[in-house]
Amino acid sequence: MKQRARVEQAIKRLPVDQIPCGELVITDKLVQMMCKQTVLQFEHRLEFINTMGLDAVCLHPNCTDISRGTPCAQDIVFNDLPNWVNTEFFTFAVVDGPIGWAGKLLGFEQLMMQLGRRTSEFCEFIAAIETLNKELIKRLAGSGINGILLADDIAYNQGVIARPALLREMIFPSLTAQADYVKQLGLPVFFHSDGNLTMVLDDIVAAGFDGLQCIEALAGMDIGEVKRQYGHKLCLWGNLDPAELIQSRSLQQLEQKVEQIVTAAGSNGGLIFGTCSGLFEDMRLNSVKAVYEMARRKTI
Repeated sequence: MKQRARVEQAIKRLPVDQIPCGELVITDKLVQMMCKQTVLQFEHRLEFINTMGLDAVCLHPNCTDISRGTPCAQDIVFNDLPNWVNTEFFTFAVVDGPIGWAGKLLGFEQLMMQLGRRTSEFCEFIAAIETLNKELIKRLAGSGINGILLADDIAYNQGVIARPALLREMIFPSLTAQADYVKQLGLPVFFHSDGNLTMVLDDIVAAGFDGLQCIEALAGMDIGEVKRQYGHKLCLWGNLDPAELIQSRSLQQLEQKVEQIVTAAGSNGGLIFGTCSGLFEDMRLNSVKAVYEMARRKTI
């Protein structure tokens, strides 16, 4: 089974020949460590993905100037998009949601103030982001992207950043509209947020997302419990604590962590194995490669 088909099957919660692997973020510095290159090209990133045995790739938006406010869709680019969609990998495009854009453009303090007060300016801002994202998603779909990952950090370790009722009123209608638009274009759509999402998991499912990426263990997210309650609706992606790849760990210790995740969430399909954070330069390359190899060997 090719990488793209393997991920497609996992998203549909259908049987796969092996558990697919993918990461939200892979920093250039980590790729440079492996490739021994100072200037990275597409070929070097491709070599990294192949060496690690990943199945899914995430492309991130590049918008150099946001000082003038909300950008236009044509000002946002995804580097090497034509190259990635012509590989065998399942290629996600990461699109920031209203909270993500508000953090960048307004700052966190202003974001929280306007959200809490339900200001008309913030409602207009959310509508503008929704329009921007739909234009961007339409362009991405036309470029051959395989899926959309809508990223909106609406939680921290203790819970969501605002009362669930407030998020349901102000944020989830826009997330739902964007997820629905992605699916109208025939693409799967995942939701990403760090932190503890327990209080809004029902809302994420109701919004129509096909999958959930991150599932941060240190924030109290139990992937087994999420699988038990929502595995019939969501493909689960992530959960491995990045500390396991930063600290010195034996192969036995790594195997135990991989086994825990696969046992908890891998039954009946619907799992993409990976960290909850992405891959960074302080991680041990040997450990990174080892956990993917272990995940691929696990029977489901």
